Formats: sequence, structure tokens, C-alpha cells
Amino acid sequence: MLGLVGLLFLITNMAPLYLAGLLDADFNGTLGPTNPWMMIVTSFCSVPVLALMAFLRRPKLTHLVRAVPHPQGGTVFKMGVEDVLHSTQPIQAVHHLVHDSAPLEMPSRKALWLLFFGGVAASSICLFPLLIFGFTPLTAVVFVLIVLPAFLIGFSTPVFAWWATLTHYFGLQTSRRLAEWMLIAGMLSTVPAIMINSNISPILIDALGLSMASETSLGYGLILMVSAPVGEEICKAAAVLALARFIDSPRRGFQIGFTVGLGFALLENMTYILGTFGALEASSISFGFTSILRGIGSIPGHGVWTGISGYAIGCHLTLRRPAPLISLEPRATTQEVKQWMLVDKKTGEVVSASNAPKPPVMIPRWLCSPYEQGLQLPTTPIAGLALAIFGHAMWNGSSWALMVLTDSLHVAVQVFLILGWIVVLIASLWLISRRILASVLLDSRI
Repeated sequence: MLGLVGLLFLITNMAPLYLAGLLDADFNGTLGPTNPWMMIVTSFCSVPVLALMAFLRRPKLTHLVRAVPHPQGGTVFKMGVEDVLHSTQPIQAVHHLVHDSAPLEMPSRKALWLLFFGGVAASSICLFPLLIFGFTPLTAVVFVLIVLPAFLIGFSTPVFAWWATLTHYFGLQTSRRLAEWMLIAGMLSTVPAIMINSNISPILIDALGLSMASETSLGYGLILMVSAPVGEEICKAAAVLALARFIDSPRRGFQIGFTVGLGFALLENMTYILGTFGALEASSISFGFTSILRGIGSIPGHGVWTGISGYAIGCHLTLRRPAPLISLEPRATTQEVKQWMLVDKKTGEVVSASNAPKPPVMIPRWLCSPYEQGLQLPTTPIAGLALAIFGHAMWNGSSWALMVLTDSLHVAVQVFLILGWIVVLIASLWLISRRILASVLLDSRI
């Protein structure tokens, strides 16, 4: 998965270059000139990356062997180099190649959260001498040794921790391959989103006569308040629609939407965390601060906003699809193929199976409000998308507006107010998310 993240990171950085060669080759925010060579070189460089992605995502097959009773069959079959199958009655071994449908197995939620917070804290502590003594031979060596593990922990573990947490409480059987596709769909949605924010929106803003010269300019604010929420949420909703064949309920729609949002945040987080090491001597502060704030704020925010769109899409698809026809014919073969079990490799004991009774999941109060306090979510895709865009715009727009209002104040006061507002945003997101999850996770329409 991390290998795919790296490849998609290259694609998202090459995609704006291709569109720039078509619309704005000099990157000045105005239409023109074009540069065919930029497009040709970008296309040529993307071919091996796309080929490697296709290779990594090639269909995984499982060799399924079914023992079928047969009067003329045998009782002993050699299954491999060291494996022999012995039957007490004559059987025939029927071989099948089927798509791998192994269930999703996530690491421990507590272990992932511990790895995230502990890893960020340990990395920041190791980088702190750089802030005190500057670059010396010793601090430079420590910096080189710490950067890679700190980067991997900072950008990836909070995404997987949220993924493991919500997967546990959704109570939906999910195959590993479907889960990977949901995350990859979210990462792929960053490609058109970054082209909208980097190529198309600056040209439209320039056509309106607005400037993007500084972070307090109105043109820059429109990128944050309009372009990013609208473009990103539409692209993520389109990624959810691409997985529509897997959506069989509103809850499944929210699960897919939330995971798509995490995939988007995973690639976006990679860019932000990588940029923190550009602070060099101040990397200890910039890395720790950015990792924690994005881990508990922006990452779940992307998941919740797209989850709202996915829930509405799930409601729409559930109502549109006709009820399944009831067949009176037995379908033993299909039922046999769909059964799975996890077996301990050392002891041979069955750990779990698809037909085993599932223990009830107790949702903690910090994550989910009581059902009666749940928020009624939109049930139409347009309304769900509009609410997702509104939430995203409020997050970005309020932060930008506060930055503009405090621009003339002392730096210390400005930082204090901005940090305080970030805390308010994260607390508000948590309170609202608890009530949203109350409607989704406790909804009777599984």
C-alpha cells in the first residue's frame, strides 16, 4: 500500500505539469502559453509509473480445491510438495481459480495509535537538538537517520489508525481487495483535484481580475474557500460513485465514502509532512505540530465529509435498485465458494469463519452519541455533496478569515489565536462526527 502511495504521489505531481503545458506553461496564473514538449515529457515519464501501478494492482487469484464425493474417485491426493489430502471416502479433487476474497485484517487500533503518537513524540525529541545546536556533524547524522521513519509514521499511521478504528465499528464484512480499492480510489481522486486547484482555478481567478500574490489576498482565499472544497469533494464523490456496485446500504455508502476520504487525506498528508522537514533546524516543531494537528483534525475531516456524500449516495442507490428476486433453486455451489475461514498456521485451529456468529460491537461514547442525538443526514446525492462542501468550506474559510483579521497583530498573538481556533474546529468536528456516526452506525438499514 505504501508503495502505491509513492507511485500515486509521483502521478499527482506530474499531472499539473501536463495540464500546465496545455493551459499555462509559464505558471503565472494566466491562460497561455502552451508547451507541447512539457506535455510529451510528462506523458513519457508517467508511462513507467502507470505500468508499475498496474503490475502492483494485478488481480490476485486463489487456488480453490473442492473435494467432491465420487464413486470412482480416490482417497489420497498429493496437494503440493509436502501436503497430502486423505479422505475416508472416494472423492474427486476439483480445482478452481477464483479472485482472492480474503477478509480485511487490520492491525490493532491501540497499537496504531500508540505507534503514531509515540513515533511522532520520539521523532520530535530526536530532532530537537537540531533546534538548539543547529547543524553539526552529530545532529546532521541524527537528522538523516530520523527523517525517513518519522516521515512514514507521520503521514501514514494516523490514516491507518482511523481506518482500523472505523472498520471495527462499522460491523460490515469487507474483503481486503475492496478495502484497498476504496483507499486507492481516494488517492486517485487527488489527481483531478490538484489540477483544479493548481491549474484551472488560478486562471479563472485571474480572469476575474483578482490577485493571488499573498496568503491574505482574496484570490488566495477563493482557492481555499471555493476551489478546494468544491473541487475536492466532487472528485471524492466521483470516486465513491466509481465503487457504486459495492454499495448495498447507506451504512456501506458511508463506509466507502469515509475510506475514500482517508485515501485522499493519505496522499495530501504525505505532501504536508514532507514539507515540514524543509524547516531544517525547526523540523522538530514543524513535524510534531503538523503531524498531530492533521492526524486528529484534517484526516478525520476528509473522512467525515466524504462519508456524508457516500451515505447520501448509498440511500439513493438503495432506493433505486429493485429488490432481489427470490429463487427457489438451491445454490449450493455459490454458497460453498463464498464461505471462508481464517486458520492459525501453527496450530491449525479455525480463528474465525464467514458463517460464525459475530459478537455485538459496543461503540464507545467518545466516538458515537446515543441514537436519539443523531443528526439526520441528507438522503439525496446533491444534498449530501452540498453538505460535504459546506463543511469543508467552513473549515478552510474560517481559518483563512482569521488569518486575514489577525494579519496586523503581533506574531505571538496571531499564532495564539490561530491555534485556539484550530482547537475549536477540531472539537466541533468531534462533536458533530459523534452525532453523525450515531445516525450511521445505529441505523437499522444496514
